[in-house]
Amino acid sequence: MVNIFLFIELLRAASGPDTAGPLKTLAMDCKFASVAVLSDRKIVAQLDCSTGADGLKAILEKIASVEGVVQTNIISVVTPVKR
Repeated sequence: MVNIFLFIELLRAASGPDTAGPLKTLAMDCKFASVAVLSDRKIVAQLDCSTGADGLKAILEKIASVEGVVQTNIISVVTPVKR
């Protein structure tokens, strides 16, 4: 399990709330644990994936293709540790 924290920037013409909906419904091997709209042009999200490769594929092939998404920044990648 890998948790990937994302900062997603949108086009000026795009709306944060209107873009967050399609992001949550993307068909991919990962799932969004949370998606929060910071403003009309900024979204933060936590993407949970089985492997880092699945996460990279989701970001490059699925998230980048959502209408309105200009840039996706990976803030951090965390592998949870059970104790």
